[in-house]
Amino acid sequence: MNGKTVVLSATSDFSGWRAWSRKLLYDRVAADEIRWTIEAPADLYARSATRVLPEAPSTTTIPRSLAALFPAVFASDAPDRFQLLYFTLQLLRDGTPISDELFVRLQDLATQTRHRVLDLRCQMPDAHNPDWQIIRTSHASALIDSQASALSNLRPAPWILTAPERTLCWDGQEYRFGPGLEKDIADPAELIATAREIATAGTDNAWWNGIAPVRLHPIASEIGSSTSLASLRGQAIDCQLCDLYGPATRTVSGEGDPEARIIFVGEQPGDQEDLQGRPFVGPAGQLFDRALKEAGGNRAEAWITNAVKHFKFVPRGKRRIHQKPDSAEMAACAPWLAAERKVLAPKVTVMLGVTGASAVLGRHVTVSRERSRHIPLEDGSIGLVTVHPSYLLRLPDEESKTREYTKFVTDLRMAISALAG
Repeated sequence: MNGKTVVLSATSDFSGWRAWSRKLLYDRVAADEIRWTIEAPADLYARSATRVLPEAPSTTTIPRSLAALFPAVFASDAPDRFQLLYFTLQLLRDGTPISDELFVRLQDLATQTRHRVLDLRCQMPDAHNPDWQIIRTSHASALIDSQASALSNLRPAPWILTAPERTLCWDGQEYRFGPGLEKDIADPAELIATAREIATAGTDNAWWNGIAPVRLHPIASEIGSSTSLASLRGQAIDCQLCDLYGPATRTVSGEGDPEARIIFVGEQPGDQEDLQGRPFVGPAGQLFDRALKEAGGNRAEAWITNAVKHFKFVPRGKRRIHQKPDSAEMAACAPWLAAERKVLAPKVTVMLGVTGASAVLGRHVTVSRERSRHIPLEDGSIGLVTVHPSYLLRLPDEESKTREYTKFVTDLRMAISALAG
């Protein structure tokens, strides 16, 4: 029996494995005749590099249920994962049924990988602090590589991730891969400088094209079992529960003090929130911050979130014009808000505008009728409805703006006073 040795460039070299698998399947090379090895090419971390991969017609159609498992199995720590996946493709090519034992093994490996993915994502700080952040982790390089895009969405501001076998650098525009640091560096400035120096391989280096992202595929029935805000944020970045995820840049989760006793619920992210990955940072958010401060509150001690986590808009030239989310989109996003409130267990929930109030109360709300009073919520906490700060920005004259802003500050002051009640 003639064996075939296939050399992959890295443990995350999915494009190499896929190209060679297609070629070997076409040539009818059996799984037990292939030896998969890892050998880094000399230009693996070069700023630019080219690559030649074998080409062959596809001989296999992969069912969606199996295809969803492949990236997670590939990024697992199973020593036989390359052979296992190739053997699965071989069975599909030959029309041989996938055994229950094999399918369960693939599912188990994928589940273990996704647990590690969520653990890694939970280590990623949010974008509240725009300065460079350092994340030290012990996760394997294949897992880290599979999360480069997700981690940059979780934190659009710059960061360095360092692990024994990988350095990953995101400068706010693009991410670059590098080897692990040769020594432990305690000084943050020195570590950042060194990491940026060695993490040089980006989109111009063909060895890093085609890394398979491992996604978490959150479903509504499982979101409520989350036990931390970091876990919710880590899962939500992959949310596809409604169609808004497509045009939006990213999921924008809540932000603030995880021990907060007061939560502010708005409608949805706007243009700046979508770009920065933070709630209430655009013009309406800046007005909200000013009003909250005048009312005696502190954003750092509160939790700020939205009923809908993706930006809904229509393009108009270079601008993106806000569109109000519909009832189906609100219903799809409801599990995220419910889970946030369950984890936080706030004493006071301030509902900013119709969408935020309707999402919390579970019914249509007219702000003018229910504004500025304590509303008992089902969990025994206190709710308060007020206007969304964007309403104040749309008022036509300064007199109206001044009058309504004062009422808004009064509502916020009432909510803050309820914390002491």
